Amino acid sequence: MKLRTIPFLWFFLLLVILDLWVGTSDFTGFRQLTKPLILTALLLYFGHFGKSLPKSIYRPTLLALLFSLLGDIFLLYDTQYELFFILGLGSFFMAHLCYALVFFNQRSPQLPKGFWFVLSLLITYGSTLYLVLAEKLGALKIPVLLYILGILTMAITAFARKKEGRPKPYTLVFTGALFFIVSDSILAVNKFLTAVPWSHLLVMGTYAVAQYLIVMGLLGTKSKSRATSKVIS
Repeated sequence: MKLRTIPFLWFFLLLVILDLWVGTSDFTGFRQLTKPLILTALLLYFGHFGKSLPKSIYRPTLLALLFSLLGDIFLLYDTQYELFFILGLGSFFMAHLCYALVFFNQRSPQLPKGFWFVLSLLITYGSTLYLVLAEKLGALKIPVLLYILGILTMAITAFARKKEGRPKPYTLVFTGALFFIVSDSILAVNKFLTAVPWSHLLVMGTYAVAQYLIVMGLLGTKSKSRATSKVIS
């Protein structure tokens, strides 16, 4: 881990812990500040340290983080206005498409070992989740179906990324994609099916881990590229 990532990691953990505490305390109104700060910090960090990445990676990642930030803000009010839940869902759908574009641009020339197995698992999981939720979705059946397809596409393209040099950046990104699925699954079950104990802690905790791992994995790709360039020169 590079020295510059250690202070940011502690700062990021502080923001996440603060939001988790606020969300389970008598000061939930402060979440309008603490929740957006998490993605704002990641967005600014990636925006600064990711500048040397190819534009095909840098720009859509910034968009993914920006759409995620918008989604976080919209979902702060989803219990008050159903429109805000739909806007939040749409924002995260766009974030997943942007991430999928990034991962597709980094795709391996050949399908990685186990691709069809992982694809089958993800499709089976997504289909099962949708079927379990379907009766409770009402008018949101199509938006939720599209969203599940979007996040599955993001996860599948994350698995299909090219492995270069050290496996750590690849593993971080794919693990982050899986944490994203876990976070959204808990959120969906809690909202449409049944109350999940400590849902706020579980949803935000896994969500923060997901975004952090994806960003650090992509930045690790940049560091690796620089090292390769130095060896060549």
